[in-house]
Amino acid sequence: MLKHIFAWMLVILAIAGTTGGLGYYKYSEIQSAIAASMNSPEPSEAVQSVRAHSGTWSATTRAIGSVVSMRHVAIKNEIAGVVAEIGFRSGDIVAKDALLIQFDARQEQAALAAAEADARLAKITLERRESLRSSAAFNQQELDRSREEFAAATARANNLAVVVDKKRIVSPFRARVGITDWQPGAYLDIGTLIVTLQGVDPDAYVDFTLPQDSAAAIRAGSVVTLSGPAVPNGTMTATILAEDNSADGSNSAVGFRAVAPGFGELLRPGTFVDVTVETSKPQQAVMVPLSAIRRSPNGQNVFVLVTEDGKLRARARPVTTGTVQGSDIVILHGLEAGELIASSGSFKLREGLLVHTEAPAAATPEVGVN
Repeated sequence: MLKHIFAWMLVILAIAGTTGGLGYYKYSEIQSAIAASMNSPEPSEAVQSVRAHSGTWSATTRAIGSVVSMRHVAIKNEIAGVVAEIGFRSGDIVAKDALLIQFDARQEQAALAAAEADARLAKITLERRESLRSSAAFNQQELDRSREEFAAATARANNLAVVVDKKRIVSPFRARVGITDWQPGAYLDIGTLIVTLQGVDPDAYVDFTLPQDSAAAIRAGSVVTLSGPAVPNGTMTATILAEDNSADGSNSAVGFRAVAPGFGELLRPGTFVDVTVETSKPQQAVMVPLSAIRRSPNGQNVFVLVTEDGKLRARARPVTTGTVQGSDIVILHGLEAGELIASSGSFKLREGLLVHTEAPAAATPEVGVN
């Protein structure tokens, strides 16, 4: 009996010793980890920083504009006929009064020659009968008939001259011609589109539309900004020349036309550009770089860099943003000019994180830690 009790006591002591040893080992590990963590540096991130600054901004709206040539026309024939000569090649720049297309006009020219001969004969007859006024052979009725015959012959000749002239189509102004597939020998019915002309001028129009609530602030003479990949140097200004006399019935938008200096020589008609229009007077506001804005499910915020206990830390600040002005964005609420904020690299930050930046930490407001 005593042997069994003694054996169980040994087992219990062995278990207690093993448990105590394991507990002591784990305790030592925890203490070592705590000591190591206390000796390791606090996590931090390096970012670029700027100070929020004051600037001037205006409420703006944007639209898509289309470049329109100051002079453009679609050339169609008034008289049917067979093409005798093509005076241009697709894509050419033609001068004013340059031949575009000549129709076969041999029949009309022959009829014109006959009509002009009749007119000359009628004129001679009229002059002879007028010279007989003082003679006994003078007849007023014959003179009147000769006068009317001369007028009719002249009218027939003039009419045929117009027909012959319409068989020759010339450019009404200096222009670039479009693409055509017409060749000599082709028969063109009345009203056939021969070619389109786009005037070659230094300037060009930009047409765009705005919603009627934005259009109320725009007038002829207002300046707009044009931008886009096709615009030289990225941006340029244009002046509004005119506005449409009524709103579009389908979408209540109002059309505008602006004059863009130099666009006629730089951009092809039909090119799309971005149009930015100011819809309010300039006013002062706080601005920060676009890269400083962070978006979350709760809205927009910036990381303000503040000094706490001698260290620079990131604190998220909710803000209300306005329009974009170049590379900056307007802050309507939530930030004051002069506050230090994280700009480039702000995506790496979180609330309370230690921050390293080239900006002097001493210039930031000192706050306490709650």
